Amino acid sequence: MFEPLDNSGQPITADYARLRSHFERLIEMMQIKVIRRCIASSGRPTNLPVSRTPTALGLFSGRDFKKEYFVRWAVTKGLDYQAKLGTNPYQFGFIGGTDNHNGLPSDVAEDDYIGSHGPADGTLQARREGEIDGWIKAKESNPGSLSAVWATRNTRAAVWDAMAARETFVTSGTRIKVRFFGGADLGPASTNPRELVEQGYRNGVPMGGTIGKAAKAPTFTVWAAKDPNGANLDRIQIIKGMVDANGEPNDKVIDVVWSGDRKPDAKGKLPPVGNTVDLKTAAYANTIGSPELMGTWTDPDFDPASHALYYVRVLEIPTPRWTTYDAVRNNLPLLEDVPATVQERAWSSPIWYTPQR
Repeated sequence: MFEPLDNSGQPITADYARLRSHFERLIEMMQIKVIRRCIASSGRPTNLPVSRTPTALGLFSGRDFKKEYFVRWAVTKGLDYQAKLGTNPYQFGFIGGTDNHNGLPSDVAEDDYIGSHGPADGTLQARREGEIDGWIKAKESNPGSLSAVWATRNTRAAVWDAMAARETFVTSGTRIKVRFFGGADLGPASTNPRELVEQGYRNGVPMGGTIGKAAKAPTFTVWAAKDPNGANLDRIQIIKGMVDANGEPNDKVIDVVWSGDRKPDAKGKLPPVGNTVDLKTAAYANTIGSPELMGTWTDPDFDPASHALYYVRVLEIPTPRWTTYDAVRNNLPLLEDVPATVQERAWSSPIWYTPQR
């Protein structure tokens, strides 16, 4: 999807980039069989809601994992095209879905997962030992994700307009709520979520927006609330993307606000939130984490002459994976080659900075 060539095999041109930017407003970040944001450099991703590995992918398709296949790389590479062509072909907002074949849209809860493809993984044994139509091991699938849209009203037209504006976020199945604003004239976050939103629209841009040429570093305000029926929140992070002199994408992850009284270590790494999951009962407790988080971050490394993007990632505290619920309900051992717990999460659409505007 992110090759440096168009469909005729020619290098991407400004016209091609404008065409993609016009029609491709959003991209699916996650579904039942894959998460497209990133992958560990080797081995299995840690504590993600989906566990498809390089080995599993090669087993079924003969392909390898490369950073160029993932949204995290592509949206950042788009900055290079923006600088060189004047248009970003990968200026994507983020959404998600299930891609299941059960006729069960939004059935994404880990604790009642019944499979995704009818008889292919509709039984306990099939989910633990089988494959789904020859393209993935059933135990490595996941219930899928949800799209969320900030629209002015609950109408088809308003939701469509918000999607076109990329004012969207995606979750790994949990019903977290996320707000994200940025701007050079945006001040510190209010302690009131409503005021944070009002200030964000008045003095900045929301997720999916673009900050034009600025003489000073932009400030970003973030807010997230837990799923009312789910787990507490661990932290809110901002991922900053930029490209080097060769056009190669780079990024860094910033912990903006977090639960509890944890302190970053000497290298700036925040300790884990902890884990309350009882693997014998497939239960967890909201005795750690926070139901709501709100914070502010100003980019200390801002270069007003360089393109950049920023997006939010919200993490929940660990909770049981669907395979753990299946095992406990049926008095079976936990599967050893998939994670027993996950940290559900949400990703906001990016906010872009462009010195060309």
